[in-house]
Amino acid sequence: MTTKVARRRMPKRTGAETRQLMLRAAVDMLRERVQESGDEIVASALAHVRLTQVAQRATALVRAETGDVHTTAITTGAIYQLWPSQADFQADLLFHIADLQSQLVPGLLESIRRFAEAAAQGVPLEEVFARTMDEVLRHYRQDPLFRVEHSFLISAGDPRVRVAITHRQSAFAATADQAWTGLMDAYGLRMRAPYRVRDLTNAMAAQIGGASVISIADPQLLADPAGEQGWSLTARALLAIFQAFTEPA
Repeated sequence: MTTKVARRRMPKRTGAETRQLMLRAAVDMLRERVQESGDEIVASALAHVRLTQVAQRATALVRAETGDVHTTAITTGAIYQLWPSQADFQADLLFHIADLQSQLVPGLLESIRRFAEAAAQGVPLEEVFARTMDEVLRHYRQDPLFRVEHSFLISAGDPRVRVAITHRQSAFAATADQAWTGLMDAYGLRMRAPYRVRDLTNAMAAQIGGASVISIADPQLLADPAGEQGWSLTARALLAIFQAFTEPA
C-alpha cells in the first residue's frame, strides 16, 4: 500500500509581496549584468531584464530565504496581473531604482546624528565634510546601479523615463535638504542670501553626479592636488560650494 506524503500548504503570496520580490530580483540581475557585460549594454540594461528570468530569480530568492524548496513559484499569470506588459514592468522598475538611488549615503538620520556628535566633540567642519563626501563618492563609484541610472539621464526623451527621473530627483532633494540643514545646524550656519537649501542641494548633486561619471573612467583625474589623505579634487570643490552658499547664523 502506497502512503501519500502530505505537502504543507504554503500561505498565498500577495500581489504586493510578488511585486517586491520581482523588483528586488530585477535589481540584483541589473547589478550583475552591468558588472559582467560592461558599458556597451548599460544604456539598454532594462531591455535585457525579462519577466520570465526575473520570476525565476525571485522564486529562487524566496526559497533560499525560507529554506523551503516547495515555496510556490512565481507564475506568468501572477506577473501579468501586476504588469500587463514588459514595458509596464520596466517602467515600474525605473521607479523602484529611483527610490533606491534617492537615499543619501549614509542614511539621513545617521548623517545628521554624526554631524551633531562631531560638532559637539569639536571636530572641524572641513574634516567632517571630507569624510562624508569621501563616503558618498566611493558609494557612487562602486554602485553598479548608478551607471544604469546614468543611462536613464541620457535617454530622458522617453516620457516614462522623465517621470521616473523627476520622481528620483524630488525624493533625493527632499532627503538631501534635511541632511544639509542638519550639517548647517550642527556648525551654526545658515544659507547665504539669495540661496536656498534646495539651491545647495542641486549644486552639490550636479557636482557629485558629474564627478562620479568622470571617475569611472579615471579616478586619478580627481585626485587631491594637495595630496592630502581623505581629500579629493571633488571634495574640495564641494566644500567651496558649501562655503560660498552658507554663512554664520
